[in-house]
Amino acid sequence: MADLTEPVETMKSPLLSKGLKRGLQWVVGLGLLSVFAVALFAASAMVWNGFILLCGVAIAAFGMLYALAAGEAAGRSMKEKADSHAEPGPASLALETLETLEDPMLVTDRRGAVRWGNSAYRELAGRFASTGQASTLPALERIWAASGDGAIYRLARAARQGEVARERLPELPGEEGETRNFCLEARPSGKDHISWRLMPVFEETSAAGSVPTADWTHKSPVGLFALSGDGKLFAANATFRDWLGLNADEALPELAVIFDADTVRALEKSQGDEDVCRFETRLKGRDGIETDAVITLSWDSEKKPTARGVIYGLTATGTPSGVAQAIAGATGGKAGRTFDDMFAAAPFGVARLSGSDPATAVIEDINPQLVQMTGGLAKSGATFADLFDWEAGRAPEDVFEKASKKGEPAEAVLKTDPPMDIHLVFSPARGGKRAAYMIDVTAWKELERQLSQGNKMQAVGQLAGGVAHDFNNLLQAIRLNVDELLGRHPVGDPSYGELQVINQTVARAAGLVKKLLAFSRKQTFRMEALDVSDVLSDFTVLLRQILEETVKLDIVHGRDVPAIRADKGQLETAIMNLAANARDAMRDNGGGTLTIRTSAVTPKVVSDAGAPDVDDGDWVQIEVIDQGTGMDEATRMKIFEPFFTTKAVGQGTGLGLATVYGIVKQSGGFLFVDSEVGKGSTFRIFLPAYVAGEDEAPAPVEKPKGDPKPADLAGRGRLLLVEDEDAVRAIAAKTLAKRGYDVVEACDGEEAFEILSEDEEGFDLLVSDVVMPGLDGPGLLAKAADLLKDTRVIFISGYAEEQFSDTLSRDKDISFLPKPFTLTQLAERVKEVLSGEVRDAA
Repeated sequence: MADLTEPVETMKSPLLSKGLKRGLQWVVGLGLLSVFAVALFAASAMVWNGFILLCGVAIAAFGMLYALAAGEAAGRSMKEKADSHAEPGPASLALETLETLEDPMLVTDRRGAVRWGNSAYRELAGRFASTGQASTLPALERIWAASGDGAIYRLARAARQGEVARERLPELPGEEGETRNFCLEARPSGKDHISWRLMPVFEETSAAGSVPTADWTHKSPVGLFALSGDGKLFAANATFRDWLGLNADEALPELAVIFDADTVRALEKSQGDEDVCRFETRLKGRDGIETDAVITLSWDSEKKPTARGVIYGLTATGTPSGVAQAIAGATGGKAGRTFDDMFAAAPFGVARLSGSDPATAVIEDINPQLVQMTGGLAKSGATFADLFDWEAGRAPEDVFEKASKKGEPAEAVLKTDPPMDIHLVFSPARGGKRAAYMIDVTAWKELERQLSQGNKMQAVGQLAGGVAHDFNNLLQAIRLNVDELLGRHPVGDPSYGELQVINQTVARAAGLVKKLLAFSRKQTFRMEALDVSDVLSDFTVLLRQILEETVKLDIVHGRDVPAIRADKGQLETAIMNLAANARDAMRDNGGGTLTIRTSAVTPKVVSDAGAPDVDDGDWVQIEVIDQGTGMDEATRMKIFEPFFTTKAVGQGTGLGLATVYGIVKQSGGFLFVDSEVGKGSTFRIFLPAYVAGEDEAPAPVEKPKGDPKPADLAGRGRLLLVEDEDAVRAIAAKTLAKRGYDVVEACDGEEAFEILSEDEEGFDLLVSDVVMPGLDGPGLLAKAADLLKDTRVIFISGYAEEQFSDTLSRDKDISFLPKPFTLTQLAERVKEVLSGEVRDAA
């Protein structure tokens, strides 16, 4: 290649060089001055003859000087005229040709100084290099200053050694759509210059550093590869790499790794054939999956032997079937085929869209699963955005932007009946088309809502349980002190009425705490075997008292209903609350029939109702059916939330159904409701059947009613009172001491244990709080078991953990008195326990 920067030669004088001309002009000029000087001072000596001679010499010198100057000017004029009519030289023509190239071109000297650049290079430099006020073009090192790759240095060294070299440069920063990847070629130009060419790379270059291939070849539906004469793969398009499970920067494998031995030998023997060769083979693709494939190969033997090959499968789209399945499993179906048998059998909805913008795209193809999901709404030619219900609170632009631009699954709702929650994902847009994937997550969303509801109710329950103990202790202190004051201000006293109002307020507060504990499943239960039919029969009279005359009560007993294990008082409370709600719901309709029905059911019935993880065995169902106003779906979803009520202000606490829910859950059962506006509601309680152990009675036994409560509350005995609340302990000890008992006080379990260890007389009765700092009541009972062999036990508490309920259920000799209680109730319980007539409070 000629030196592109060599200047065009100037025309030279055939007689004299420019330097010689300038020397003669100086000599003639100096000689002329000398003649004038001699003529001026020597004229008198030489008379007029000498003067005339000198003047002639001067005129001759002037003429010579004028001739030299005129000749140089004429030469310049002739050269300019010749240049204007002359043909351009070879260097000028080369630069003009390079100027028209689309690839950026640059010419530098051997040291790297820029001599020339075409318009494409100037445009590239303007985009990626800050030139500031500089008038010269920036060098390549300045444009790729941040890469630190060393490629430009290596190419320059090779060009200085007379070699042509090529390397791929690091990617330039820029926006989407700009050409930022280049392959740089360095070529020596003459003796003193290097020409540089930047070739855009659309996807990648081959491992051998060959010229970059076009983007369409990389994304073609068939595999493309290049094979060297020694049987090495040195280039492959993105499709073929995807089939093999290789990234763009991973080395290509040996032929023997992906083809069988016969195919490898056939490819090697085909070298030199002038015709296109065709081979049927088995391709070992991603994850080692083998599949049928076809190879076509064409050898180029003009220079170094190389072959260009095409590989494709025997499916409609060209992708080998086994490879396509492996790609789908690894990439979520985004590589390889689009609509074939794999997508036809996909368990999720797939739609191919004719536009890249989902908001305006039209559906081209759909798979059968999407037709089923949309109930036939999805079809070819329909607008994709019309499949969704945008009234669900989601904006189309937000959903589509998240799913298409950010590549994240977006939540949407299909316009079906009932609406279907889905996750929407888009494949990258290619050629103005893209695929949409829709996964049904309705069941998952329902579980999510249930979990959220459960977490909310659990949080309220933890709050209720956390404050119940301290709150009940405060109420207990108020209650006992009011009882003490009532003893001093009996009926007729001016203060009697106010004291009773305080007592009533304490009772209401205690009832509220009890409901919160029931909802949070923190109540103290004494579980026992119960016959549901007997419980309802004994409870009927009380139920009729809370119902109005316009409400008819109908109790239907099922046949062969097994026994259950529950707290009788809590079960009655749950049914009472449901009956009260039914009464209020039927009041607006002028009354109706309240039906309470029992039956034995199988685990499948419980599961079908919506219960998760149902245990095997028999179950008991209690249905409470009313003919009230019913509820809509929004109300039904919230009825078990604490403090939610549809009643007027002051007519309900919003804890009735929350209490029922807590009691049923704490009993190991499930509670569901079916309701329809205008037709009433049906609450269904499911409780597991109780199977008696070998040492237990197979059927529940009615507890003896016992004698009436003793009128005389005085007694004798030695009592150990353990209570961490000072106010409660003081007034309780004072009351029991007045009744004739010898009371020893302890502020916690540790002090009580020390008293028991050091005491020699023993105690007839232990009255202990359950929840205390340090050693609690049950812990004290276990630790001092040897010291309390003949001592009866009464536990008092406003809140206890579930483990304590288990303790009460196992040990029938332990009596429990819930807080807040009255002084009279405490005295009665102590008298009953010491006399052997244990009767728990309701």
